[in-house]
Amino acid sequence: MPRKRITITIKDDLLKQIDAMQDGVSVRSRSQAFEFLLSKVLSHSALHSALVLAGGGKAMLVDRKPKFLVPLGEKFLLQRVVESLGDAGVRDFIIYSDTFSQEIREKLQDSTPFNMKFVSAGKPEGTVKPLFRARKFLTETFLLAYGDTLCSLNINEMVEFHRDNDSIATIALTTVSNPSSFGVALLQGNKVSKFIQKPGKDIGSFLVNAGYFLFEPKIFSHLSKRDRSLEKDVLPRLAEKGLLFGYPFQGLYVNVNTRKDLKRARILL
Repeated sequence: MPRKRITITIKDDLLKQIDAMQDGVSVRSRSQAFEFLLSKVLSHSALHSALVLAGGGKAMLVDRKPKFLVPLGEKFLLQRVVESLGDAGVRDFIIYSDTFSQEIREKLQDSTPFNMKFVSAGKPEGTVKPLFRARKFLTETFLLAYGDTLCSLNINEMVEFHRDNDSIATIALTTVSNPSSFGVALLQGNKVSKFIQKPGKDIGSFLVNAGYFLFEPKIFSHLSKRDRSLEKDVLPRLAEKGLLFGYPFQGLYVNVNTRKDLKRARILL
């Protein structure tokens, strides 16, 4: 999105508060801090609700802990995800979990100031059924975020993009050097023309699913209770129908699945 350089005069104490917002992840510069604050006040693209997925069963263990609860500095991974969304203006969270529901609920309630609702299942059930479990809370534009992924995505700009395109489904896309083991998107203009989960070979695109999505409530008319995976079942179908928009971004992208990923995250964060 085009930007213009401007000069302003501001009180020293306000400038110190703005500089204090910089965390190197969601707010990386003074200019971005100003953009963030202005977008919260002026933009039509305010986003209030997020569904965060923190399920997956015992396969989600990293360093013998549920990966969502592994420490990153003085905080744990899921806490960092929630707080980064809170910094973007999200105030209402729905947290989905399964095998480690009790631990996740207790840790989040003790560490975050946001309005939280919890939905859970007794066993892992994929990435589509959590939407049905949370459906009664998802009555306006909402973000779906994977609770094991941190990135420097500008949520407010993504919401503006989503609404400018009158989209019911928008996926955040980042670039990786070896996309074959990710969900890969092919773009035509702003639309995803094809989405392939873990193609295993070069399909001509380095743009991959970053684990953040914007949906309208109308998305439920394109979901089936037989669907289990967004990546395998839903996203390819939406792309085929011309209903999936792609929002590429640059910058930090950290997904924690292994001990090696955790080591990288601790270096970067």
